[in-house]
Amino acid sequence: MTDIRLGVIGLGMIGRVHATHAAKLRGCHLVAVSDVDPQCQGMAGELGVKYYSDYHTMLENERLDGVVVAVPNHLHAAVGMACAQRRVNILMEKPIAPTLADADRLIDSVKQHRVQLLIGHHRRFNAAINVVREIIRRGEIGQLVGVAVLWAMFKPAEYFDAIWRKKVGGGPILINVIHEIDNLRYVCGEISRVYAEVSKAARKFEVEDSASISVRFVGGALASILISDCSPSLWAYEATTGENPFFSHSRENCYHILGTDASLSFPHVRRISYAKGSGKGWQYPTIADEVHIAELDPYEEQLKHFCAVIRGEETPRTSGDDARQTLAVTLAVARSGETGQPIMTV
Repeated sequence: MTDIRLGVIGLGMIGRVHATHAAKLRGCHLVAVSDVDPQCQGMAGELGVKYYSDYHTMLENERLDGVVVAVPNHLHAAVGMACAQRRVNILMEKPIAPTLADADRLIDSVKQHRVQLLIGHHRRFNAAINVVREIIRRGEIGQLVGVAVLWAMFKPAEYFDAIWRKKVGGGPILINVIHEIDNLRYVCGEISRVYAEVSKAARKFEVEDSASISVRFVGGALASILISDCSPSLWAYEATTGENPFFSHSRENCYHILGTDASLSFPHVRRISYAKGSGKGWQYPTIADEVHIAELDPYEEQLKHFCAVIRGEETPRTSGDDARQTLAVTLAVARSGETGQPIMTV
């Protein structure tokens, strides 16, 4: 089988993760990388691939089957459309775009040029997420009642050297909450309404640093998300899953999922329920069953999937249209925070 020839555009924190995996993945051949920062030429040398300061030149000079795009959010549509026009398949880092209009432009472009678009909501490839999703869909916790999500980490000062992260659209709603929204949609179903309280009191940037979000699902279940990027804690997806070695790892949980028959924790999946034959009620003791899950690297699994999509063996797990809905809900969260009003999302 011929290796899939890939390029990477953007070698920031996540772009480097993609490039490192692509360079060693069987069935994949990392051909070139592009970044406007000339210091990235050093990483290209370490990986043994060509370096381009201009991605247009890379697209013109190299024969690529696909490209991973990991540039700042406001560039997603323009870079993605340039790739589509060159008939190059795209793995676009989330969000699909900063606005729904830009998302629509990108979706229309890939359809016009008949290329594949996979959006990098990589958590859909987390083994524990998929186990939890199947447990819920099989009805093993009864009727879904609610989900509690906690995400708190302290982003260091150097993170904000990129000025766009201090401005509207660069804060934890579009950078971090969007992951939680996509997880909730993927695991629990479509979201019908959101309400958010946001704050910039701690960092005093133009953009928010914390948010408290209330979510209603189409089926009537509820969720709450509390998020902050200015507090040290053990309770954030990146810390608890350990899937990215850049982040300090904890052995805590960041999601608690409630059903009428049982509840679940994540990412260390434990099912809390009453013993078979026991009564149901707060006066009866509960039992906890741990679900053992094989560890897989979601970034590697996502890249394998992208190669399979390019070969025509699979369809994108997160299509442009699917990612657009995640973006729509996330933007509704931001709008609710601005207006102080609940926002319908379907």
